[in-house]
Amino acid sequence: MAQMLSIRKFWDDPYQVHLEIFSGPLDLLLYLIQRDELDIYDIPIARITSEFLEYVERMQELDIEGVGDFLVMAATLMRIKAQSLLPSAVEEEEEVDLRQELTRQLLEYRFYREVARALAERLEAQGKVFFRKGGGDREGEELKEASPFDLALAFLQLTSRAPEPSYREVQAEEVSLEERIAWLESWLELGDRWRFRELMGGLDRLVLIVSFFALLELIRLGRVIVRPAGEGDLWILRR
Repeated sequence: MAQMLSIRKFWDDPYQVHLEIFSGPLDLLLYLIQRDELDIYDIPIARITSEFLEYVERMQELDIEGVGDFLVMAATLMRIKAQSLLPSAVEEEEEVDLRQELTRQLLEYRFYREVARALAERLEAQGKVFFRKGGGDREGEELKEASPFDLALAFLQLTSRAPEPSYREVQAEEVSLEERIAWLESWLELGDRWRFRELMGGLDRLVLIVSFFALLELIRLGRVIVRPAGEGDLWILRR
């Protein structure tokens, strides 16, 4: 019972109707997983389903718009939970497939949410940067830095082509942000500017994702400058 009390904090005041707003069912699921420090690769379905259903029930009581998507996810969770109680090997295989698909969706959602957050921070930081007037730049290159849109476009073009790792490969492979930062800096030691596609084009999707975060971190720290290179590509320059 104690596990359920934490989610009731959203509406435990009888004099004030309040419900935490989530952008969608994956947003709510990810919140519950992170709040309770659960393993996203081994989600305790019974526990997470109970908490998810409690939130959806409250949404229906308050007649909140968009409850339909939450009901679809609730049905999926209940199906996985029900299948986990069945002995059939076929049902077990289907349950594993549903779990893996749910995990894949959560990982993908978490990634794009983090990208959106990082790009928002980049946009805010960019507004605080002042550029010098006049003067030349390397090889006549303009001083304008890449916008968050430029970064997102270049990244999405590469991810659409990069091979997606399997569920098991995602579990087995670990790629650290620090490792990819060191990798980028080692290239910038060899040459003070590189094209984004030149550096990132041959990476598989998981390594590409972490490498992109490494690039955003180097931009935030002021170690690199990123400028448009045309046709959706970027120049990465050592500062």
